Amino acid sequence: MTTRDETPAPSVDQITAWFAALGSGARRILFAGPRAEISTEFVDEILTKGRKLAGPWFSESTTADELHLPDDVADYVDGLLAELQGWWIGLSNDQRLRWADVESSTVPDGLQTAYPGLFEFVVGDEGTYADPQVVDFIAVAAA
Repeated sequence: MTTRDETPAPSVDQITAWFAALGSGARRILFAGPRAEISTEFVDEILTKGRKLAGPWFSESTTADELHLPDDVADYVDGLLAELQGWWIGLSNDQRLRWADVESSTVPDGLQTAYPGLFEFVVGDEGTYADPQVVDFIAVAAA
């Protein structure tokens, strides 16, 4: 049996794919506290998607009464959070209020230039949408 110290760390691509695959509720909880204990409501989703997308990194984690993200993942979420917070702080109050209203609607043309370069827009039939990860961050930041 491999110990946690011997388990290879996931690549950034694996962590990125895992985080993007999470549902909105799980991402919002992790944005609110990447190093906090994970609510039992989200443990199964986090572990299942982790095992599928990040392989051995999550294989040591089984269902637990108390689950925290491994340090590599918490570091990734912290870094992503720092980049998004830097973007959010750089917006005017008016822009923040307008972004808080976007949610699952198309992004108005006037806001498209104030979009974090870290994420691609999602182009749909009706227009341009914000990446769900950005929407989840905004929901936490605007709360």
